[in-house]
Amino acid sequence: MSVPIASDASRRLRVLWILLFWVAIGAGAYIFGVLSSTGQAVEDNLLSASQFNTQPPAPLSLVSPLAIAAALIGLGLVALWVHGIARALTVTLVPAVAIVASQLLKSEVLGRPELLTLAAENSFPSGHMTVFATVVGAAIFAAPRQLRAVLALAGAVLLGVVSWQLLGYGWHRPSDVLGALALAVVGFAGVTLLTPLRRPVPVWLLRTVSIGLALAGWLLALASLVLTLVAWRSGSADLMLNAGQFGTIGVSLLAAHSLLRVAVLAYSPKAG
Repeated sequence: MSVPIASDASRRLRVLWILLFWVAIGAGAYIFGVLSSTGQAVEDNLLSASQFNTQPPAPLSLVSPLAIAAALIGLGLVALWVHGIARALTVTLVPAVAIVASQLLKSEVLGRPELLTLAAENSFPSGHMTVFATVVGAAIFAAPRQLRAVLALAGAVLLGVVSWQLLGYGWHRPSDVLGALALAVVGFAGVTLLTPLRRPVPVWLLRTVSIGLALAGWLLALASLVLTLVAWRSGSADLMLNAGQFGTIGVSLLAAHSLLRVAVLAYSPKAG
């Protein structure tokens, strides 16, 4: 049975909207956080309250080339079994390309101008957050329909913990985390936009988790903005750090929400 053109166009428009939204998030994070003197001042003030730790606990300590390769190969095999070769390639290649791209963007393409007296190396986007965000996306895409909501929820928690660690241990600025989340979602949304889409099957748990992640993400992001203004007026670096952590957690939830929505629309020749 053929899919109505309007219905297919509507689904494709939703994926396009998600892609453009995250392009705007990534570009905005770079413009304000890296290219703006105000943004640099805010993020430097935030970092001054962090406790730098070269040996952080899990999950941040779990990142290594071997662990990344094992995770992607394992998820690729699951995707091959559940969905077929096309999804297996998406699950393995999108994270691999995004991880390489994050390193190239950070070191070769995107610079950090010295707008303040404190000179600092560019760290946009975060390589560690790119790894975690793309692996979460790969897990959601690889899983059968019945498990996607649970994995999206677990992935949101994981990304929230990692973002909290990255700021708390002084490894990255909020803009770095937002840029990495944007890179991951754009990668999966871009590939999905170039492939056939399918009608999403109504599943109450998927809808509940999706709505819950969106609401919680936006509420945390809004609370972070308010807390940032209070911290800036009071001059409290500790409060600014908390504002940044709550904000990145909120955006992490929104990223998991977007990955779940895109995965639901991605075409699979097999059931699930």
